[in-house]
Amino acid sequence: MSLSFSGPSGWIEQRWIVYALLRDSVQHHLEDGEPGEAFEALHSAAAALGGRRVMIPARRLHEELTRARDALGGRSIDALAIGARTRAVLGLRWPPPEGAGTMLVSDWGDSVPLLGAPRGDRLDDVFGHLIDGLLRITEGASETDQVEVTDL
Repeated sequence: MSLSFSGPSGWIEQRWIVYALLRDSVQHHLEDGEPGEAFEALHSAAAALGGRRVMIPARRLHEELTRARDALGGRSIDALAIGARTRAVLGLRWPPPEGAGTMLVSDWGDSVPLLGAPRGDRLDDVFGHLIDGLLRITEGASETDQVEVTDL
């Protein structure tokens, strides 16, 4: 599975697990383990899994990703988090639970199926390229610009 993000300045495609680990790490470190309004645009992309088309305000996504990059970018890979929803999908349990908490990957078993071994020792090495790509396609977005997210 992969997600396609099409924004006002281009598009990118990314494996869903990379997006999920970004979302889960934001939720774990910046939202006390539960999804909140501060990163609503980032969380809303998950609704595309399973075939729905999701539209996200591009400017809001850009602002949220800037905050996430600033807060998480330089952290050690030991700070990588995984949520109950992601664990459910990896365990082939569908639909995944709503909300639910997060934990560090190291507390879950120290590896994530489908991710492979990250090439580096920072969170940037896991999802920095996704953040950079999404920031690029939302750069200079207006209040009305949208990012379309689809599950491929």
